[in-house]
Amino acid sequence: MSPFTVLPVIAGGLWLVHAALGAAGHRAYRYSHWVLFGGLAVTALVFFLGAVHSSNSVPPEWKEDSLGGVFEFILALETMLVLLALALLEVIRVAVTQTIEDARTRADSQRSDPSNSL
Repeated sequence: MSPFTVLPVIAGGLWLVHAALGAAGHRAYRYSHWVLFGGLAVTALVFFLGAVHSSNSVPPEWKEDSLGGVFEFILALETMLVLLALALLEVIRVAVTQTIEDARTRADSQRSDPSNSL
């Protein structure tokens, strides 16, 4: 399989685990956040540094015809795009979760307070 398809699939699977931990209220939710988003940021940095190293290690006489570091740079770019997509998914998930919790709290407070039921 291509790394261009494997990276989003693995990151998406890890995000689903992260979202399930958050929905279940598990303590590991805080740690999975750092592992997922911190890991993607570090991975992008490693790919970018690998691209710079590959580009610098090309002999001067081959510089014009070399594609040294292009593959790593594209992987770094893809990793950053996956990170941004997962961050957007996380914002949407938190917003929906907060909306649901607020609605439940409001409904519970109206049911438990008899003075509001005129």
